[in-house]
Amino acid sequence: MSELRNPWQLLYRVYRYVQPVLEREFAAWYKRAESIPNPELRKQALDSMNTKKFHCQGGCVYAAQVISHVETIVPLIVAYQTISDYLDNLCDRSTSLDPVDFRQLHVSMQDALTPGAPLRNYYQYREEQDDGGYLASLVQTCQHYAAQIPAYDKIQPRVLEFSVLYSDLQVYKHIHPALRENELLAWWDTHKEQHANLHWQEFAAVTGSTIGIFALFCLATDADLGQEQVDEVSKAYFPWLCGLHILLDYLIDLEEDRLGGDLNFVSYYESEEEATDRLQYFIKQAKASVRRLPNPAFHRMIVDGLVAFYLADRKVNRTQPRIYTIARQLLKQAKGLPAVLFYVNSLLVRR
Repeated sequence: MSELRNPWQLLYRVYRYVQPVLEREFAAWYKRAESIPNPELRKQALDSMNTKKFHCQGGCVYAAQVISHVETIVPLIVAYQTISDYLDNLCDRSTSLDPVDFRQLHVSMQDALTPGAPLRNYYQYREEQDDGGYLASLVQTCQHYAAQIPAYDKIQPRVLEFSVLYSDLQVYKHIHPALRENELLAWWDTHKEQHANLHWQEFAAVTGSTIGIFALFCLATDADLGQEQVDEVSKAYFPWLCGLHILLDYLIDLEEDRLGGDLNFVSYYESEEEATDRLQYFIKQAKASVRRLPNPAFHRMIVDGLVAFYLADRKVNRTQPRIYTIARQLLKQAKGLPAVLFYVNSLLVRR
């Protein structure tokens, strides 16, 4: 894993080496989605790619650490994130509120991380069935590239753990609105002893990020990877960087979700002050935890990049005073040239 020391170097690698592979892979999956026979499955696959491409773009930034493995890591991240976004649409915007259906769909995410695992009927409990092999192909692609990562066996237990928690969240947050909060709180009860420094909604947010999995993919390109490094990266990302990632995502959607009656974890803070304090705490803890990681400068740039990327969104403006007030305070913690550069780049990507 080559050292990345400054944002200029990072952005150069992203645009020179990572972006072309990302665009190629994304375009191929988009073309495949266009040929899905079932109209509802086709609609959700295309909608997810049209509205959430930036998830793949953000995830693939991790491959800038491992340029010699870009033809393995980028296709893997694009395929895995495409599964995630597609299933999110199927659970959130499609025809079912059945937790059994949601659970079966998300088994595909664990199969994707298990080279050699047999395929299953992931649509077993829903009316729509015929995707022309789209989801199965995504799963097999992930399996193929994961098997090529030199030390994948060292990280597999951890990425599967994160994947199962991600799937749990997707099940509980997409069921009938009258049931979801109780289910999320019951789920939290089984995990709160290990995460006493988090609020229940923060734990849920942490589980909703895939970036910890992507960080571990890149880490495992080192054939001599040790368990201590796996543990340090896991502890930094779960909870701090993953939590920061998803809480920022919910922050910018705060007003939109309020109007739409959608679940929003930032809304559970008692005040703007508490929300600001907790998000600042996540930024502080994230920056402290990355100091112990291999390539710490890269992971610190990820922290600054997350803050810049989300707070460059159009939704952060004076017409949304709650969001704007919190965002101004958070941007003060992302100081210096790297933060300014990432903010400007984020404006370009977002807009």
